[in-house]
Amino acid sequence: MQEDPAESLRRRYRLALSLAAVLVVLNQTLVQPSLLRVTTDAPVINIAGRQRMLSQRLAKAALALNTDDGATRGQRLAELDEVLKLWVVSHEGLRRGNPALSLPGRNSSAVEEAFDGLEPYFKRMCDAADRLIRSSPGVRPDDPEVRAILRAEADYLERMDRIVGLYEREARDRVTWLFWTGWVLTCLILLALLTIGQLVLRPAVEIIRRQIVALQLGRDELEDRVRQRTVELELAADRQQALVEQFSHAARTTTIGEMASGLAHELKQPLGAIANYAEGCLIELGAPHPAIDEVQTSLEKLLSATLRTGQIIERIRKFVTRHEPRREAFDPNQVVHEVEEILRDEANQRRVTVAMNLAPDLPYLYGDPVQVQQVLVNLVRNAFDALGEAKPLQPTVVILTRKARSGGVEFAITDNGEGIDQERLGRVFDAYFSTRAGGLGMGLAISRTIIEAHQGRITVSSQPGVTTTFRFTLPDGNDDDAASQGLHRG
Repeated sequence: MQEDPAESLRRRYRLALSLAAVLVVLNQTLVQPSLLRVTTDAPVINIAGRQRMLSQRLAKAALALNTDDGATRGQRLAELDEVLKLWVVSHEGLRRGNPALSLPGRNSSAVEEAFDGLEPYFKRMCDAADRLIRSSPGVRPDDPEVRAILRAEADYLERMDRIVGLYEREARDRVTWLFWTGWVLTCLILLALLTIGQLVLRPAVEIIRRQIVALQLGRDELEDRVRQRTVELELAADRQQALVEQFSHAARTTTIGEMASGLAHELKQPLGAIANYAEGCLIELGAPHPAIDEVQTSLEKLLSATLRTGQIIERIRKFVTRHEPRREAFDPNQVVHEVEEILRDEANQRRVTVAMNLAPDLPYLYGDPVQVQQVLVNLVRNAFDALGEAKPLQPTVVILTRKARSGGVEFAITDNGEGIDQERLGRVFDAYFSTRAGGLGMGLAISRTIIEAHQGRITVSSQPGVTTTFRFTLPDGNDDDAASQGLHRG
């Protein structure tokens, strides 16, 4: 079975860390102690060389007593005592180590052997000097103590020179050893770095490179899937758009069917006026002396009634005709006025007062005015139905427009009908859910789809038995997002 590259890389990484740890331990055990010893070599050599000088000062101090006239003997003895103490302390420091003098505590076997050979002469000079210091004032300086110091000094200097030479040779050997050890460790470090590069960094870089390539391939594949999914979503949106338009057209046709009697009555009035004006004109023109001014006035009224009839028919045709979704700028208050005209006769038949509270100077909206008009017709007719169920003393529907806080225009339709209880309030926009026994439950669902396609939002609030208000907000025509998204794509 093929080994996991990540596990192999982790094992090599641990090996590289172990190698680095070994090099660190070698540095601490081999180099650092030698470096510390090298830093003490110079003080040791200096102190060893000073021992020769101190031995000579000791001999000179003893000889100085030969010329002593007795008056300065005490001063000479004090000098001899001071030199002796300093000489003894330095000797002990060289042999056993003295932290105060920065001296190491161990000497090589050769140095220790040389010190063993030096020790008898050092002892003789110390004992003789000590006896001189403790001698009585009457003793002369040519006593055996002075001669003993002078005889032992020559042998001491010879052996001390040998010890200084040993110190110097060992210092040079340590420097040479450190030089080559440093090179060996440097080569080992370079070899370790090369090994880490070959065993760890290079495979890691290769793994990262393969992962980057895999990520790039995955990104390209994901982008292809996103593009494909986007195309599918656009096709689905187009299909949904067509379905919504079909539902909208069916809903508008059904609405006009339900309003047919009212529309027939509304058309009957201007058509009857047209017939009366035409008949009056014919009668007047058949007289011997027709009143041309009256005929002209009647013809003007006939023209006005004809135009009104055409407007009613055109408005109904626009409302019912199935058309391709379009976007255009429209006046929100104009849409409300047209809805009021469409529903005016039905409101009169139901004895409902329709009040309009329209804010002036509203921004133009961008979208399909027929579909927005359909939403308003559906909401107002739902309010008529609610008023028919509740039968309040003064059934009223208020249509309001105003500038929305977030921009755009807010529409509100309020009635004082039966209201909607809280259990059903959250479901009124669901498809196939209706608060009326014979309702299909599609009107409010289609209305919400239309409003959301216009980048708007529709809500409802109700106080059962008191009032119900449907509100929806549409962005104004300056909103680029609203103009470039939604149900209506050009």
